[in-house]
Order: sequence, then C-alpha cells, then structure tokens
Amino acid sequence: MRFEDALDRKAYVKSVRESFELTGTGGHSEGKTIDKGEAKDGFSFFKVRMLLAACIFAAFVICDQTHTKFYQYSTQDVVKQITKNYDYDKISEMISANFPVVAENH
Repeated sequence: MRFEDALDRKAYVKSVRESFELTGTGGHSEGKTIDKGEAKDGFSFFKVRMLLAACIFAAFVICDQTHTKFYQYSTQDVVKQITKNYDYDKISEMISANFPVVAENH
C-alpha cells in the first residue's frame, strides 16, 4: 500500500467517525447511554404492552362483574382454560415416544 493510500484511508475513517459524532450516535465512549426498545422521545413498546394488558384485565373484571359473555365465552370459561391441569407425565411419555433423541438426554 502506498503512503498516499494510507493517508486517504486515514482521512476517510476520520470523516466517518466525525459523522457519527455529529449525529449523536457516538456510543458509550462519550458517556451516552443507549436504551434498547426506547425511542428518543421516551416512547417504548413496553408501555404499549403494559397499557394493553391493563385494558384486557379491566375488561375481564368488568365482564366478570356484569356476567357478560364475549363470543359465547364467560369469564368462568376463561378461568377454566387458564387453570386447566394437563397430565404432564402423559405428555412427557408422548414426547419420549415420538422424539427418542430428547428422551436419551433426560
């Protein structure tokens, strides 16, 4: 590599680094923190999920108090589905019968 090429490459790297510093994405070296999933204005997808969960829970409580059915499902039907007890021994046997490689590891 010629000396001029090395100088050109050094200048290019310097300009790229400066462009990152100008946009404010310099990273952790300048004391800036990066929040994953958080936008610049503080809006996050977690807040949306939490709000949606609160709305669903409130709707469930209201339906339970008023005995309202939603698509022919009452709140008792939903509770039964959530608390349904599966026979995990039977499921484990089915898995070991169908997937012998997994059964050997246990």
